[in-house]
Formats: sequence, C-alpha cells, structure tokens
Amino acid sequence: MSNLKNLKKLREGLVLLSRDRQVVYSFHETFEMVDEMLELVDQLIEKESEN
Repeated sequence: MSNLKNLKKLREGLVLLSRDRQVVYSFHETFEMVDEMLELVDQLIEKESEN
C-alpha cells in the first residue's frame, strides 16, 4: 500500500476517534481502531527508514 493511501487511512481513523465523531464507539472497537492505526504508522516508519 502506498504511503499516501496509508496516510489517508490513518487520517480517516483519527477523524472517527476525534471530538467531531458522529458515533461513540465501545472500548473494544476503539482499541481495534487504534491498533489498526498503529500498524499503519509502523508501515510508514518502516518504508521511510528504507529510504
């Protein structure tokens, strides 16, 4: 997945967890979303360290 796609996905997740969210998520759902965003960040860090 490209860096741009990862960044867009990360932004989307952060918006869902932001103060402007439309829905309140359960703790379980929130933790899953955070785990997914952490994976994206790790991928971006790994790609950047390769350059």
